[in-house]
Amino acid sequence: MGEVWLAHDLLLFRPVAVKTLRPELAASAEHWARFRREAVSAALLGHPSIVAVYDAGEDMGDDGSVPYLVMEYVTGTTLLQLVRDDRITGSEHALELTAGVLEALEHAHDHGIVHRDIKPANTMLSHEGTVKVMDFGIARSVNLTGTTLTRTSAVMGTAEYLSPEQARGEQVDHRTDLYSAGCLLYELLTGRPPFTGDTPLAVVMKHLSDPPVPPSTHAPGLPAVYDTLVLRALSKDPADRYQTAEEMHDAIRETLTGPVTAVTSPLAPPPALQHARLLPLRGASLRGASRKPRSMRRRRIRLLLQATTALLVTGLATYMITGWHAASRTPAAMPSLIGKTMAEARSNAQAAGFRIQRVRQRACPQPGTPAGRVCNQEPAPGRQVPRHTIIRVTLSPGAPR
Repeated sequence: MGEVWLAHDLLLFRPVAVKTLRPELAASAEHWARFRREAVSAALLGHPSIVAVYDAGEDMGDDGSVPYLVMEYVTGTTLLQLVRDDRITGSEHALELTAGVLEALEHAHDHGIVHRDIKPANTMLSHEGTVKVMDFGIARSVNLTGTTLTRTSAVMGTAEYLSPEQARGEQVDHRTDLYSAGCLLYELLTGRPPFTGDTPLAVVMKHLSDPPVPPSTHAPGLPAVYDTLVLRALSKDPADRYQTAEEMHDAIRETLTGPVTAVTSPLAPPPALQHARLLPLRGASLRGASRKPRSMRRRRIRLLLQATTALLVTGLATYMITGWHAASRTPAAMPSLIGKTMAEARSNAQAAGFRIQRVRQRACPQPGTPAGRVCNQEPAPGRQVPRHTIIRVTLSPGAPR
């Protein structure tokens, strides 16, 4: 629908991306409205995983006015290109990328915005490693009381990532984005979307009627928990899906940090000494018949000490590796971070063997918590969880003004 240009902000001395509506579409009232909707939707949002919109306007040219958006310039690659280049490094990488998309969706949904076109081509991975969701051109507002939105004149979205309710032209809400996120995760895991066909209509019909094939069918060796996660997101009935982006995000985090269920081979024991080929010591003669008995005993003792030392080193290394891994999976009580500053919370979490990766700021369940202090945490204090679990905290914005 649009063209994107690299430009330089002369006022703030920074590169920006300028998106313009193609001239042949500028005369269309529908495309104008869609372009304006993208500007308004993105302007309502401010999140590290959403491409920011700095400005919007109209360029008056000889052929009439053309709308434009001035946006954050992101250096990186779309997830679609990562899939095509086979640069998804594994199932955990796919989950991490999808988690970034869900963080953006959670923020958008909290502000009443449903994207409606989540797909790998609309998501980038920046050179700094941040997932960036873009193109809110067909996004629509929905109030926070649960009122849904609909479009009856046309089906909006991309066939491979279209939810069944979108395909039927029915009412949609934030769970539509979660279905599309499930399609995205499916493609990151397998290299292909869940449904394909010769025409967009054929693909849409499969979204409506065909059950999705488990991703492990196309990615042998994928743990069963991945199938469970993806297939729930791809439920035909929105009521059977994850109900919020946060819930799906939590399921991904539990998959990443939960107990390992894959069968692993035990460490091989050190090779027996009788199979080792021992080299002669420096200065030793290969003509054993001329050795004195005392020299033979000394050599045997030396070889025995060398072999014992090798076994001790091997055993110590094995113990350190397996012992550390076992310790990292040993459950520990989750510390309470409620009421602490971010610095205090991070220090306490690290001291207990945990880490804080995600920080949110929103209304707190207990009013009155001073601004900038933790008012909620997940997992809850006192819960037994594996060490190195990621703690998600909520910072209080303070008393409402």
